[in-house]
Amino acid sequence: MRFLIVGAGAIGGYFGGRLVQKGEDVTFFVRPSKKSSLKENGLIVKSVHGNFHTPIRAITYGEAVEPFDCIIVAVKAYHLPQLQFDLEPYIGEHTMILPLLNGYEHFDSLRKQFGPEKVLGGLCYIETTLDHDGSVVQTSPFHRIVFGEWNGVQSERTQILLNHLDHAGFIVTRSQDIQREVWQKYIFVASLSGITTLMDTSVGTILATAESRAIYEKLLHEMVTLARNAGMPIDSEMEAHTLKTMESLRPEMMSSMQRDMHKKLPIEASHLHGSLLALASGSNDAYPILETVYARLKVYESLLDTI
Repeated sequence: MRFLIVGAGAIGGYFGGRLVQKGEDVTFFVRPSKKSSLKENGLIVKSVHGNFHTPIRAITYGEAVEPFDCIIVAVKAYHLPQLQFDLEPYIGEHTMILPLLNGYEHFDSLRKQFGPEKVLGGLCYIETTLDHDGSVVQTSPFHRIVFGEWNGVQSERTQILLNHLDHAGFIVTRSQDIQREVWQKYIFVASLSGITTLMDTSVGTILATAESRAIYEKLLHEMVTLARNAGMPIDSEMEAHTLKTMESLRPEMMSSMQRDMHKKLPIEASHLHGSLLALASGSNDAYPILETVYARLKVYESLLDTI
């Protein structure tokens, strides 16, 4: 199976690098400057599961190669609109597209661009970032990909994909209920990034402070209620499960959005929190904590535009 990993950043670099280490046929799709850096320095991964440094094969937009069997999309959502057009030459009749982005609306966008039959449901659980030298730094026990057919069918193609992803140094699960899994991750990430950026501190401090914990629980309740009212696949245990997951995190953990803000980088405010609020459009329901979070993030974005 020929893989194209879109992005060699914190997520694409980690999972793609592990697949290279396994011996899979992997190519990375990157910007020209990133391609030059990878050619010169290789891919460096520093992980609690074991460090490695490996040469990799990379292409950039416009290079002519045969279509790939599986394209794993591992970029921030704000890069996707342009990337969808850049990827068209590399998608063949039987190509599977596996997105690992957070959120939900990118699935609709990819299905409209390439056809619903090509797009799998997918997500990942990992705590990772890029070091100052471009190295991938992975810092927690979590390094898991979950994927499946959007309709829940256990298809032959997903079994083949599972065989290639398995035993690559990370955990992989094929789900029969990927839509619920996507929303479980969405609510978790949106609530984590929302509260940590609002309070600008770590998870442990937020949960240990009665006032901020209460705000987090209200934010989580608003998100779950909003999504359920919009007809999304939200089960009765999602709120409790998400709170338990938050409580299990390392106290010093920060969200990736929070780290991006500290680095003065773009963020996925519209893709995560804005898209949630858009689901409530036309209703008379109010979600004051979520609205406050989104307003805070939009202020950051407006200030970022002036830098």
